[in-house]
Formats: sequence, C-alpha cells, structure tokens
Amino acid sequence: MQASGRSAAHGFTLVELMVTLAVAAILLSVATPNFRAAVEHAQQESSVYRLAGMLTLARSEAIKQSTRVAVCARANDTSCGKDWNQGWLVFTDDGDNTGVIDAGETILATAPPLPGTVRLASYARVAAGSTATAQNAIRFGPRGTSSWKNGGTFRFCTPSGDASARALNISLVGDVRHAAKNGSTGRLVDTYGKDVRCPREEGGSQ
Repeated sequence: MQASGRSAAHGFTLVELMVTLAVAAILLSVATPNFRAAVEHAQQESSVYRLAGMLTLARSEAIKQSTRVAVCARANDTSCGKDWNQGWLVFTDDGDNTGVIDAGETILATAPPLPGTVRLASYARVAAGSTATAQNAIRFGPRGTSSWKNGGTFRFCTPSGDASARALNISLVGDVRHAAKNGSTGRLVDTYGKDVRCPREEGGSQ
C-alpha cells in the first residue's frame, strides 16, 4: 500500500524554496546588527579589563620593587609608539624620559593591538592648571602615584558612539578606576567630571 503525502524522495517546490529563503533573509537581517553589536561590546569590555589589569600590574610592581614602572602605547614589542590601538607595553622606567624604553630597562608585559572596531585614546593634565592633552604613556612611582599628576582618562570607543563608550580613570593618587555614570545624562564621567565623548572618526558625535 502506497503511503499518503509527499514521498521521501520528493524535494521542495520552487515556491517553498523561495519562501524559505525569504524567511531566512529576514531572520538574518534582524540578527546581524544585534550580533555585530554583541561582538563589539565583548571586544570592548575585554580591552577595558585587559588595560585595567596592565595598569594595576604596573602600579603594584612600582610599589613592590620601589622603582618606576610605565605603561606606553606600543610601536612594536620592544619600543613605545603613539597609538594605543596598537597595544601597549609595561616596563621598568628608571630613565628621565617617560615612555621611552632605555637600555637596561625591563619589559614586564605586552598587549597586542586592539580587536575589531575598538578605539582607545588617553588624555591627562600633566601639570596643575594645564589643558588635558593626549598622552602616549603613564608612569607610576614607588608610592603608586603617576606621572599624570592631575589625573587622566583612557577612553574606549566603538562605532556605536557615545552611549557605548567605556573609560578608565586615573585618580590624583594613581588609582585605576572604572568610570562611573553621570546621573543626569547617563554618560560615563571622566576624571575631570566631564561626560566621556567619542570623536566622530571613532563612531560618535562631539
């Protein structure tokens, strides 16, 4: 007796195939932005915690070894550069030039370039009353204080803009802290009490 309905050998009709593809396309269009945002967020959070760990390591080693230890933007695995997006280096920094690896100074740790679309920058007031400017290095002394004598901020941005910005603040005594939110604006606040903003080229608005 022949079984009723479609046989196992019977394939999809053209109409069924077109409907299946259309549904798949709709599901993909909905899922892709959410998936992309989730990946960006995970990469950003990973970068924030990696740098926080490196800064904490540098400060603790400076105190433990009673010396100066710096964290600088990475040019390569043996020298400092100007772009934090290329990663960073942690090294003993006994010389007079902050952020320069001199002969005899030891590299303690390295970090690779930032993943995906994460963009990192730093700014600090290195002297009382000065304007906050971009910095390519920070140095911690034997007491844990930093070369950013008036504090500073590391800012992490993605194409999602200001709302997704993350930041690490360096306090006046050298503590490394995750930025807190401004209760009025909902934005993160930098060391100087200003909302953390992502420049247009990093995906946000001024």
